[in-house]
Amino acid sequence: MRTSLGKQVSIGACLITGSLLLIGSTYVAAAPATRIACGQCEEADRFVRLQTVTTDTRPAGTQRFAHPFILSPEDWTSILKELHVQRQAEGLLLPVPPGPVVPAFTQEEIAYLSVTLSKAFAHAQDDEWVVFGLSRPGSQGLSELTTGGGYVDGSSLHIVLANYRKVVTMPSTRQLLLERPLRPDAGPAYDLVAGNHQTTVRGPKAVSSLLFSSPTELSIAYQALLLGEPVAASGSQEATAVNPSSTRSPKIDPSPLSIEERLRVLKRLEAQGLITDEEYRTKKQQVLERF
Repeated sequence: MRTSLGKQVSIGACLITGSLLLIGSTYVAAAPATRIACGQCEEADRFVRLQTVTTDTRPAGTQRFAHPFILSPEDWTSILKELHVQRQAEGLLLPVPPGPVVPAFTQEEIAYLSVTLSKAFAHAQDDEWVVFGLSRPGSQGLSELTTGGGYVDGSSLHIVLANYRKVVTMPSTRQLLLERPLRPDAGPAYDLVAGNHQTTVRGPKAVSSLLFSSPTELSIAYQALLLGEPVAASGSQEATAVNPSSTRSPKIDPSPLSIEERLRVLKRLEAQGLITDEEYRTKKQQVLERF
């Protein structure tokens, strides 16, 4: 009996040790290769960088990104304003319901990201993520980190939010998240909330561990979003048919665009090479007919 119990204890200890080694290997592994996107993209408390795709950050079914990708800072501002987050429900014995849906970024953060993301995506290669990190003072003198990244696949812009307003107390954890912005840290988490022309999917598994879940990812039909096009009733059904894990969150009404604003956006998309001349003429006619 004692021998059998001793074996069970030994096996259990080996399993625990193996799990710790697996988790620990994530921390000691070399950081992904990164490069600076622009001079304005690196500041003391925030950054936007280009980071080479690795095995654990490659999106399923995607071999190469549609980079470089050009959008004006004005267009990025419109996209970033439509991003919202919601704190996940937590707790088992005393469950806490999900928090309210709130804008993902402040106006000051949007002003920074709109310029730097425009520059970074314009210089990104087809095997590079565009990653970001934002630090701001929190309560009791502790800093809060927001990290994530994005890429373009076909006609969709994908945004991943790994950490949102994450309170960081240990310098080693802070350094780890800054080196690996796509890696979620343990603790209360926020999800991106899908609005019009946005579909929520599950992001890349940045860490293979029971302690961390994959971050949420938004697939954004950026052209339709920028043009303020109406949402097709079958849009969410088609997305679910293609990806059963995809979900649609409560509707978030975007700011209405005037006909002049839509035509200006359409002209920018054509000038940036994101739509063809024929697509421009067709969409322009659709905009005019709608009014």
